[in-house]
Amino acid sequence: MYHRLLNQELSQLRTLFPDVKASMFDESGRSQPWNTCASVFVGQTYQPFEPASRMACLSDSENTLGNHIQQLQLQLQQQVYLRETIQLIRRGVALKELYKIVVQSLMDFFQADWIFLLENRPACWQALESSLPPMSSHVLNDYLDLENVVTKLEQPFPIIVNDQSVGQVLVEQEWLTQFSGSWLLGPIHLPRGHHGQVEDKPWGVVAMGRQDKTNIWTSDELIQAKILLDEIAIALHHGFLYEQLRQDNQSLQALALTDSLTGLANRRRFDRYFDAEWHRLAREQQSLTLILCDIDYFKRYNDYYGHPTGDECLAQVGAVLTNCIRRSAGLVARYGGEEFAVVLPNTDTEVGHSVALAIQKQLAQVGIPHVTSGVSDVVTLTMGIATVMPRHELLPQDLIQAADLALYHAKQQGRDRIYVHAHYYVRNSYIQDNDQPESISLEHTIQDINPSDM
Repeated sequence: MYHRLLNQELSQLRTLFPDVKASMFDESGRSQPWNTCASVFVGQTYQPFEPASRMACLSDSENTLGNHIQQLQLQLQQQVYLRETIQLIRRGVALKELYKIVVQSLMDFFQADWIFLLENRPACWQALESSLPPMSSHVLNDYLDLENVVTKLEQPFPIIVNDQSVGQVLVEQEWLTQFSGSWLLGPIHLPRGHHGQVEDKPWGVVAMGRQDKTNIWTSDELIQAKILLDEIAIALHHGFLYEQLRQDNQSLQALALTDSLTGLANRRRFDRYFDAEWHRLAREQQSLTLILCDIDYFKRYNDYYGHPTGDECLAQVGAVLTNCIRRSAGLVARYGGEEFAVVLPNTDTEVGHSVALAIQKQLAQVGIPHVTSGVSDVVTLTMGIATVMPRHELLPQDLIQAADLALYHAKQQGRDRIYVHAHYYVRNSYIQDNDQPESISLEHTIQDINPSDM
């Protein structure tokens, strides 16, 4: 059994060490004819070994082989860990998330005590993420004049900073005064063409520190740090592209949901918002008020003042509406042409009527001239109000039709007035006094309100 195991070991040694010629033994201990004993060439001389010398040589070779195997296993583990760290960094998309991943990944990989991810901004180095609470900014900026540091230390990036390297030249030592240990400073250069990247200037730097001064950074770690810094630069570049794409999508979405003339929500935004609030308030059993507004005699206004002035008038009216509901969680939308919609969630009829009065009052104070109006010498609004407690047996369109009907009745009765739909009227006092709140029909409540009567 021993000879069989020994022959296996010798076969491995012959592969790894071609200068060593080993004999193969049978079970009785006798060698095969083609090799009489373990031997080795020294120069051109062939020297046979005695059994004791042969076993000593095999023992040394086995130890050497074991050391090589351990080194290979360690290198393999480091390569696997390096690959896993790279994959983890590549998973980051959103910038804030990516900053955290970078710091944590580097700390785990290098077993560091401190990690700082710093951005090279015009006035200072800004810490984006770190493994410690925010440190004094002047400490960072006094030391991290990287161009001067690399010149003085005469070292390429990444830079090893410790008591020994700092002592070689006169550089700012406040960094090591606050964070005594062994540091590695690695620059981050984003790919060429990145927006905001200054040529030959690092976008930022990663500062990795170990509290133990004797735990110095090895040449292998410098190589690994360079590989990871390149991966971080690519990941950050992708993160910036993703952020720009996200902002562009938000801008496009806002444009798709915004009326370009007034800056208000457009009809599409109104429909989405109104439907969402309807279902939410149906679950919460709260009231929803809708005010539809129409500029009086706006066609005459356009004919007399011209369409460009008419566009300015629409924008001014939209600003008045927005200002009047600024304190409430509502939405103002351009419903179509010279018509506007005001959606007031969690609002009863009385509060909705107060908002309408405020709109009417503020618009009068603005005093947009309208000499061709049939009711006033300034621009006025006619408004229809309807309120309902959303229920499953009702549809959102029911409330819209009710407010539109109220607006129609207001126009029929003279314009420049507020009309409240009697069958879509809700009071908070009624809601508080009843366990099952519902819309109530009050035939004799306020239906038509003329500002001259207020």
